[in-house]
Amino acid sequence: MKKFFALIFSAIIFFAGCGQEDSPEAALDEIKIALAERDSEKISQRVDLDKFFSTTYDAATIELAKKYETYRAKYPDDPYFQHSAEFLTEYNAAHKDLHLKFLDGVKNSFFAKMPEPATPEENPTAYVANEFEKIRAAADATIKETRIDDNRATIILDVTGDNSLRGQFIGQMTFELAFHRDEKNRWHFDEIKNLNELAPALVDKAELVWITFQ
Repeated sequence: MKKFFALIFSAIIFFAGCGQEDSPEAALDEIKIALAERDSEKISQRVDLDKFFSTTYDAATIELAKKYETYRAKYPDDPYFQHSAEFLTEYNAAHKDLHLKFLDGVKNSFFAKMPEPATPEENPTAYVANEFEKIRAAADATIKETRIDDNRATIILDVTGDNSLRGQFIGQMTFELAFHRDEKNRWHFDEIKNLNELAPALVDKAELVWITFQ
């Protein structure tokens, strides 16, 4: 499950855009503000987080399965990668509801501003939620390009961590973010389009966390 936490928290750290009129950039800016304020109602106006978690989970499963043998050779001590691509796909499908339930708990803890527990075991969802917030605060983002094609748009976003330990953990990543425009001309975030490119680096980061806390 830790692989998906790395992929999901990556979605948190890129939310730092700017914009004035309604546009993909404005949508990104409102998401950034909603996360900073931990305002669940405000963020729901720009992104369906439950749908995003679900679709990202499925997309991540596909990407992990594609390069399973690479991860198996690279991480021989991780049981998650010591079976087969078929095993991973079946395992993730069987545990999807459980994993998404945990992420829902993290989401609720985040927006409820639950205090950080003394240990992860004391309140796992609150612990992860507070880690999300620390990672979000340690990242800066710059919009490189916005491409609009009718009611669809893509924002190319560079994310760079600061000089803190968490910022160094983030490093530098480039996200391709997909948006759509609704019938009221409001823009909404949909998905990370280049998850296939980001997955190897995110798995590396997840493995660092696993090694540290196992």
